[in-house]
Amino acid sequence: MTKDKQEVTELGVLEEIAASLREVLLLTRVVAYPSVKQTLETLLDSPEKRRVYDATDGQRSTAQIQELSRVNTRFVSEWGQEWEKMGIVVQSRTSDIKGRREKLFDLALFGLAPAKVEAAKEPEDQESKVE
Repeated sequence: MTKDKQEVTELGVLEEIAASLREVLLLTRVVAYPSVKQTLETLLDSPEKRRVYDATDGQRSTAQIQELSRVNTRFVSEWGQEWEKMGIVVQSRTSDIKGRREKLFDLALFGLAPAKVEAAKEPEDQESKVE
């Protein structure tokens, strides 16, 4: 067999493997959905936890997550450690900064998306009030 034919054959085998893995992934999602939803509902049992989890994107720092979620950084850190042990977050795959975590599941896909937190209101300027 020539080198070109061997490369074409190997490429074909790799494409078949990739297609099979995509099929397995789709089947796994369907089978695992109820279990994952139950786990998320149990571990993310408050609006605060859901906001923190949703903001855990692998890029944000604990302080940035605190600012977005309005949850104390101590809780952000503690919850992140617990979720990592339970397997719903991992060390960031997109950041080289040690300690950043990344959620594995999009809460919206499970009907668990958190409500948005409103930004803190600026004090009104007394001179701009119309009487």
